[in-house]
Amino acid sequence: MIRLPNNSILKVHDIFGVIPHFMLQADTIFSDIPYNQSQLSNYSNRPGVYLSPYNTKKFADFTNHFFYYVVQIEPTTLFIETGKEALPDFLITARGLFKYVTFYNATYYHQPQNKSYIIHATNDFKRRRYAELEDMDEAEAIAWICNNHPYKCIGDLCMGQGLVGKHAYLAGKRFVGIDINPARLQVLADFIKKEEDRNGATPSLDVR
Repeated sequence: MIRLPNNSILKVHDIFGVIPHFMLQADTIFSDIPYNQSQLSNYSNRPGVYLSPYNTKKFADFTNHFFYYVVQIEPTTLFIETGKEALPDFLITARGLFKYVTFYNATYYHQPQNKSYIIHATNDFKRRRYAELEDMDEAEAIAWICNNHPYKCIGDLCMGQGLVGKHAYLAGKRFVGIDINPARLQVLADFIKKEEDRNGATPSLDVR
């Protein structure tokens, strides 16, 4: 576990395991998750990734566990970045959990040909849609959400290199997150340590 400034927390964790208790603190979730079997298999086989023995590595099992975590966390708002092939199924599942569900066209890596979608699911009528997110790049959308969407703690169930944590930190907000790849989580921890050092703050990173 890595404890970061502002009571934020990261942990190397397999989503097929029991949900870490600190993830229940999130009132908003933003996750960019694998959206097909090929992506899941590629991510699962990266160096340094150790999957649970009972992980079947099936995409349907992964998405079931992801949404099972969402049900346990009970966030007011859920954002999911996904691809075209998973969009219909994810929308159906989200509509079974939240009152208001929409999605936005998006891109990633600032390349127009890299098409993706951001699902926005919420129980908050006043914040059921953000027109500003339409056609944004992934990084810009995450930054906008971290700076403009009201939340006390934002969570990410597949943190990767930590864009959600990075922009929440820069916005002065709490975040919690998990990922199965320790090297990718370390990228975010290193970024925050450098920022703390640069600003003359006393680093409060506690790695356990």
